[in-house]
Amino acid sequence: MSMIASAHLDRGIVEQQLERVLASAQFAETTRLSRFLRYLVDRALAGDAQSLKGYAIGVDVFDKPDDFDPSIDTIVRVQAGKLRTRLDLYYAGDGRDDPLRILIPKGSYAPVFEVALDPDGDAQAVNDQSPGNAAPPEHAERQRRLDDSVAVLPFDNLSGDPAQEYLADGFTEEILSALSRFRELQVISRHSTFRYKSHPADPRDVGAELGVRYVLKGSVRRWNDRVRITSQLVDAKTGAHLAGDTYDREISAQNLFDIQEDIASRIAAEIAEPHGIIHRFGKARRQAGTQALDAYECRLLASEYWREPTRETHARVVKLLERAVAIDPGYAGAWAMLAIVYGDEVRGGYVLSRETPPLDRALEAAQRAIEIDPTNAAGHHALFMTHYHRHEIASYRTAAERALALNPNYPDLIADYGVCLGISQDWARGRAFVERALELSPHPPGWYRAFLAIHHYVHGEYSEALAQTEAVKLGAFFWGDLIQAMIHAQLGNAAEAGESVRLALTEFPDFQNQAREALRIWNFRPDDEAHIVDGWRKAGLDIPA
Repeated sequence: MSMIASAHLDRGIVEQQLERVLASAQFAETTRLSRFLRYLVDRALAGDAQSLKGYAIGVDVFDKPDDFDPSIDTIVRVQAGKLRTRLDLYYAGDGRDDPLRILIPKGSYAPVFEVALDPDGDAQAVNDQSPGNAAPPEHAERQRRLDDSVAVLPFDNLSGDPAQEYLADGFTEEILSALSRFRELQVISRHSTFRYKSHPADPRDVGAELGVRYVLKGSVRRWNDRVRITSQLVDAKTGAHLAGDTYDREISAQNLFDIQEDIASRIAAEIAEPHGIIHRFGKARRQAGTQALDAYECRLLASEYWREPTRETHARVVKLLERAVAIDPGYAGAWAMLAIVYGDEVRGGYVLSRETPPLDRALEAAQRAIEIDPTNAAGHHALFMTHYHRHEIASYRTAAERALALNPNYPDLIADYGVCLGISQDWARGRAFVERALELSPHPPGWYRAFLAIHHYVHGEYSEALAQTEAVKLGAFFWGDLIQAMIHAQLGNAAEAGESVRLALTEFPDFQNQAREALRIWNFRPDDEAHIVDGWRKAGLDIPA
């Protein structure tokens, strides 16, 4: 169940939810916090949210004298932190299925009321009257920036030699640069984080001081001609260690910068790519029902579609992304992803009843993304994919070069470029890009392997091709079954080939009539197209000449 902030709720619904929360195990024994929460909700429902300041709360709730100074006595801030924690625990446990949530955003004492969404993304039935306190429109953006923000602390020099300090600083700078290329992630600047150099700090304190959810820390140790780099990603809210890696390399004056770039790329991809640690951890929070489903949440939920695309998930993703750009028409990342899923109507054989052809819609959405943010690699990624499938090869190359220049560490972008390059022009170079994407991605989707299987197939390496399809679920809708069908057919595995054909036609019954167009959309060269069609015919598909 997902959530969305609501500006129109019946007062009685909110009061009913308040009583449910206060009766829970999290609040039943906390008279002070119960009083605090009731006061905040009551003032908001009375239309007096503007009065919820530290001084008034201290006097009215905590019985402080008239000369109470909240800048000196921190009781209100401390108790507000405890209140937020109790609410988080309640909604992660007993209240996970509640139709309404009461949240107290950091930096404010005014409560926010959020309504549950059903699995189709529609609000559950809740009376639609205003309680006098609408969720502030900037709340979703403020929460998004907190939940996907990271500070990179200066890496420690553990070499025992102050002269090696430059090495630790160099790795820190390179990682900052690599992370900053992922535009969905808010990366705190070097000027803010380098004040912690030589002054160790608890990541939770850093998170509170800088307003970030994650802290990346690490160390560099050099001895003789070797260097060891360690990194740890910490949840600044809980102090939990989410991920850690160690990299050992031989080092020289000639390869120092290459090593810095390579390791920084790996760390950045593991942390920030759409299937990386931060977004997967964010998914767990969404499943617990503790965050609002704003435009950014729509975009992240959509990114999960590429793991195992189906006709049903595609339709849901289109709905989510169209909602995202309706919520925030200036959200470049959502427009970029919308362009790609529109294109998938052609690439994946999905059929949506629309007047405008899918690649025209894809082009318009990609251009909109770039118009909003010309430096967002995702927009140029969507644009080069769209040009490629429109057979506009010169434009595709220009957009692809720009996308790679903007973010050479984004695995899906690298892999998509490798697929297009390999199929249309140069198999060896395309394979190199896809293998690089496999190295960078902490959890690569199956379609990376699907391309490698096709690569081996067109070179007559059928056993190697089959090994790629067995290494991981291909996650490429009917294409995975079709790839297996042609490989099994060439290996003489008739039963396996027939079963793969049956599965493919279950998903795409009219594929045999559209097979030629499906290959041409991908710009397969004539000899490779003929080789693939031969495999399908041997598997039992009736492909027209």
